[in-house]
Amino acid sequence: MPSLTPHIPVPRPSYSQARENLVRAIPPKLLCLLACGGKDCRYEGPECWKSNQQVIRGLFSSWVTDDIIAMARPSNQLIKKYDIIEQFQRLKIRSIINMQLPGEHAHCGPPLDPESGFTYSPQIFMDNDIYFYNFGMPDFGVSSLVGIIDGLKVLDFAVKEGRVAVHCHAGLGRTGVLIACYLIYSLRISPSEAVHYVRIKRPRSIQTRAQINQVFDFARLLGTQLVQYPDLSLRHGAPFTLQHYLNRQALLLHGQEARKLRHTPKVVYLLCVRLSCLALGLPSPPEVHAELERRSALRTLGRTVRETLVSKQYLPLLNGGCKGSWAGSGSVSSWDEPLGFLERKQEVLLDKRSYSESDLSKITVNEDQEVSSYCTAALGSEKHWCVQDLVQAGLRPVSPVKKEYHTFRILTSDMRASSTSTKMTKCSDKKELPKYSSNLELHRNTHNPGPTSMARLVAKALAERGPPEETFLQRSALLQEELNSSDCGWSLLVTESDPHILSCLLWTWLEKLKDPVLSSDDVEKLNVGGSNRKPLNVLKKSQRHTIYCLLSCVSTVTSLCPHREDAVLQRLMCALTRCPLEETGSPAPLMKVLKASLRETFNNRYFTRACSVNPTL
Repeated sequence: MPSLTPHIPVPRPSYSQARENLVRAIPPKLLCLLACGGKDCRYEGPECWKSNQQVIRGLFSSWVTDDIIAMARPSNQLIKKYDIIEQFQRLKIRSIINMQLPGEHAHCGPPLDPESGFTYSPQIFMDNDIYFYNFGMPDFGVSSLVGIIDGLKVLDFAVKEGRVAVHCHAGLGRTGVLIACYLIYSLRISPSEAVHYVRIKRPRSIQTRAQINQVFDFARLLGTQLVQYPDLSLRHGAPFTLQHYLNRQALLLHGQEARKLRHTPKVVYLLCVRLSCLALGLPSPPEVHAELERRSALRTLGRTVRETLVSKQYLPLLNGGCKGSWAGSGSVSSWDEPLGFLERKQEVLLDKRSYSESDLSKITVNEDQEVSSYCTAALGSEKHWCVQDLVQAGLRPVSPVKKEYHTFRILTSDMRASSTSTKMTKCSDKKELPKYSSNLELHRNTHNPGPTSMARLVAKALAERGPPEETFLQRSALLQEELNSSDCGWSLLVTESDPHILSCLLWTWLEKLKDPVLSSDDVEKLNVGGSNRKPLNVLKKSQRHTIYCLLSCVSTVTSLCPHREDAVLQRLMCALTRCPLEETGSPAPLMKVLKASLRETFNNRYFTRACSVNPTL
């Protein structure tokens, strides 16, 4: 057994307790007048700094990561004298984040800009297409955790747009706090590792006890938000309800993703996307690939952080068998992980990519079935469905470059032809499929080209109500643990190609919630309002959007396998109510509601697609 990673030394403040007390006792303006040096303040120009301490010439500045610079505050005079705007553009810095409060350090350096209250006018940067953000924090102090989270969301967005410069007065205390919290937020490293790394790159950063404590407080808060699976049998499991999960998700997500998933759990959304893509024989949507590329970049940054800490002897040298990826450093919620534990879990997950005996080899190609008129439908932009981008991927034929995927064509040019049911040829000789190592190989070798064969497998996996095979349960548990302990789990989830495992993950999430998605009172409301045009409107938004997300996935899969529709809906009904079908009393009204909502989802998507092709409709 590998030994536990030795506890990394706890960071110590740069200021002594007596000095901190003195700083707190003296008013900020008087402190600046007495202690900062006035116009000769060393942080207000390049005179006191060597060239290697000026990443941006004219400013005391340092690279902390390849995308983030910590720097002292600029001024209008320095911007003009050292052509800082041109330097920003040459270094591809697209954003500047100011951690100061207006009016502070008025006695340091040049006079403050009367309009902004800072030493420079933010408009100078904005006129040159450089984003400006201000998250004020008291000098030598801290802000609320909510303020830190808001700053992190903006910093995370800004890094996606280009490089970012962060500053306060000297670019040490408040700037270091934000960057250290960003490293915890993005890499899931421990607060001690984050503080030590920032200080290696920017000496004397994060100066006071309060600032160090805030980094640790943020890490503790983040650790409670990371759990994705409510299964208490998992090492990092914790009970939560649907609304509780959405509240935590809103705390962490930002931008378009936060708007799209405001009322839909991310884990349910991604599982539905993945199952729909498998059923349609399509690759994942572009934004999923973009997210995978970003995760790859973060893993590279994580390795850099760990190697830097190892070189400074803050962390032990990794064993030869360990790959040194960022996951191996342990997550915020699992700092006591044995060295290499997460890497071994990932290797197990990545090695088990082939299908088992129970899936492809037991599915016959020539099942008796009829593909109904809505087999020509693909995911659309229905307002309750949050996977709009997948819809567009499903509506377009797959690029010829990706020949391993068979084209799924949408017949929208002739509305009448598309409403006619297509009969599949019935064959008397049923042949079993051989085992294939991947979805792509299945499509290359199946006797029935197109997504139909894979859709059957997905539909079968979604419809199964019995306990999954032990191998599925083991792999599902590993994925759940990975999702709970680090962001690497998302990458593994969106690349998973076994529909049995994905369906197991989906049903497990719904069935392990602290409270079922639909309580008995909710079921009664649906039964009473089942005759409404939109029966799900009697539910809360979180319930409604989550169910619409699930129904959109079911619609996609069962459009190719309509004979599985009732079985899949029954399985969905059991997962939503957490009651076995035989114990739900009278399932007919609830089944009627789900079917009506399924048709509503399909009809809205179909009409939206038809109108996009023929605007005169």
